[in-house]
Amino acid sequence: MARRLDGIQILRLIAAVMVLIQHAVYLPSVHYGINTLPFRKLGIGTAGVFVFFVISGYVIAGLVDQRPLKFALHRIARIYPPYIACMAIAAAIMILTGGVGIEKIRWLWSFTLLPLGGAIDSWTSVPFWTLIYEMTFYTITLVLMLGGRRAFDIGLVLWTSAIVLTAYFLPPPPVVTANFLAILTSPLSLLFIAGAALGRLHAGSSWPLAAVCLITWTAFWRSGTQYQSIPAFSIGTLAALHFAVVGSELVRRQKWLRPLVRGGDYSYGLYLIHAPIIAGMLLLGLTKVVTYPAAVAICIAIGGAVGILFGYLDFHFYQRIARKAVDDILVSSGTGKSTANALTPERAAPPV
Repeated sequence: MARRLDGIQILRLIAAVMVLIQHAVYLPSVHYGINTLPFRKLGIGTAGVFVFFVISGYVIAGLVDQRPLKFALHRIARIYPPYIACMAIAAAIMILTGGVGIEKIRWLWSFTLLPLGGAIDSWTSVPFWTLIYEMTFYTITLVLMLGGRRAFDIGLVLWTSAIVLTAYFLPPPPVVTANFLAILTSPLSLLFIAGAALGRLHAGSSWPLAAVCLITWTAFWRSGTQYQSIPAFSIGTLAALHFAVVGSELVRRQKWLRPLVRGGDYSYGLYLIHAPIIAGMLLLGLTKVVTYPAAVAICIAIGGAVGILFGYLDFHFYQRIARKAVDDILVSSGTGKSTANALTPERAAPPV
């Protein structure tokens, strides 16, 4: 039985709330004509997304001993049902409130999360660009899993080297793109790699983390790219993640922390749905009836409440229906047994 990593769940909730605050302040500011540059410089939402990426890398590293088919089906079952539901809800909100014309909908890659090229335009206010990066990471992990843990460790180091070389010798893409090669060589992927390397360290393999740190600190940070702060950010997040993992048993014994742990369980749904809800309220005229501070407070309260409710439904759907369906398929196909790591964080921290 895999032990639950409650500390990670609290860290996940913190990251989701950071993204919620970003949208709850930024979107009303635009409607009120307030200069958003000072707030955007804080990077609260960006930091929250980066924390999610590092956590995802850590969680997935704990699953590299799974059979590839099981890994792939569980990732699909975890990510897509709530995502498709959220996109449908968000599309309805944006179209009905006049926030986007139906002709602007990019049906293919925005609903499939496939990196099929082009600039990422989150027309629904759902931050699906992050999930395109996430699914690309899963795909690369799936390929590396075919060679076992050793191949996964080597792959992390080679991937880091490729990102560093690209930062030196190739110009960065002008915007965040849904192109597979752009994602593969993006410094943002270092966040997944850093989390995965820490996961391998906790599993007993220290050299991937040492190699990744050495490569990034001695080369990448000097390249002068727009992401040169990522190595420093990764180190701080890795430290927080490490303490979150080792402190999970302590967290488990603290009853007063249980609501925060549950909030982490529901953080994927909160992350998905809050921005469309906020955008919908603003398009319906919230800013015409309340002051700016009140609008921000309402956006946080209602966006957060709806997000937690959606996350609750999503979490229980996965645990009781989607995951069980996948396991039944695996058993019927004769591939249900797995040699998953004893720390398997899939039970403990569903990826976002």
